[in-house]
Amino acid sequence: MNSLCKSSPSTMVDEVHWDGEGPLSAEAVTDPINSACIKVIGPCHPTLVSSDINSLNRLPYTRREDAFLTFADSAPCTYKEVLKAPDKELWLAAINKELNSMEKLQVWEVVEQHNNFKLVRTTWVFRLKKGHSNGAIKHKARLCAQGSTQTQGIDFEKTYAQTAHLNSLQTLIAFEAAKGLKFHQIEIKSSFWNAPLLEEVYLQIPQDLELNERRWCLRLNKAIYRLKQDPLAWYKFLKEWLVGAHFQACILDPCVFYWAGIKPIWLHLHVNDITVFGNEISEFKEEISSKFEIKDLGTANLLLGVKITQEEDCIYLDQKHFCELLLSQYGMSECKPTCTPLVPKEQLLVETQEEIEKLELLKVSYCSAIGSINYLSTETLPDLSFAISSLSQYLENPGVKHWNDFFMFFFT
Repeated sequence: MNSLCKSSPSTMVDEVHWDGEGPLSAEAVTDPINSACIKVIGPCHPTLVSSDINSLNRLPYTRREDAFLTFADSAPCTYKEVLKAPDKELWLAAINKELNSMEKLQVWEVVEQHNNFKLVRTTWVFRLKKGHSNGAIKHKARLCAQGSTQTQGIDFEKTYAQTAHLNSLQTLIAFEAAKGLKFHQIEIKSSFWNAPLLEEVYLQIPQDLELNERRWCLRLNKAIYRLKQDPLAWYKFLKEWLVGAHFQACILDPCVFYWAGIKPIWLHLHVNDITVFGNEISEFKEEISSKFEIKDLGTANLLLGVKITQEEDCIYLDQKHFCELLLSQYGMSECKPTCTPLVPKEQLLVETQEEIEKLELLKVSYCSAIGSINYLSTETLPDLSFAISSLSQYLENPGVKHWNDFFMFFFT
């Protein structure tokens, strides 16, 4: 781990070096000719802070010409790009499939447009769904609303929807482990298309729908993706169906439902993903598949970014893949481990303005870095919590010392 050498008051120029890997190192250089400035040399564009311009203020590397890269398997961004794409027919087939599915579920009805209608614009989102070998499996098109064109009080009111608590999920997993049971996952396909809308929402005619967009528009009967009230409408609809199927919502966590029969069933909801706990899982799958089109994912093995290994007498949770991603991102894949995530008996203090400015010049996100480690601590590594709490006290004005201490997490 590189150490930081603080400059003396007589230093005129501080060069701060960071190559994008590992903690920050710096060295002080005395230059009686130049006026005081800080020069950052790193993977980002170098920044010079100086009141004078002189011949010594030059870039440490030659400017590179702009490069434009295209990928043969990249998805188009707009409908116009679809019409120019070499695989245009495949994309148009995906669009027709999307529109036919929405028509089948009666998501909208075509009505004559009036001057007092507030129309919400639409956009197409295109994706290539890839398999494990990175080969394109199918072309996917999704018609979405432009939620930014909605107006509160006209085409939406409330938008807040309940979200499940992480500790609820962890508690349910602990129960299953104690009973020696395995829990399953199911995904409800096209979930928002099932949820009726209470508000009157009118859409502009999307591209590829052969209608006169000046005369006609679409009145939504059900939610479509990216409407502001989508999550709330879906939660209300799913809750209504579950209550009708004799499930009860948990008082402390409205996204946990249970059926108190001879063999209880517990459900953990995360938008359209449902984790099912209990003995009679197959019976619940049959019941919900009679109402919705579902995808049975079987025994849960990946849940909210956590890899799950279910054995007969134990359930293992790990985020090894996320840890490896962080190590690679910060260039710490080859670091040697230590015992603690912070230097023992070290007292963290507020940094000087000079050290804060040095870190600002590097254009690194201290908040994002701490947040990524905090995600690990809440999911699978609670032993990092104290160190994260200590470093989080300096989110507003972090300095070089705090940035270096952040890298101690990678040694644990």
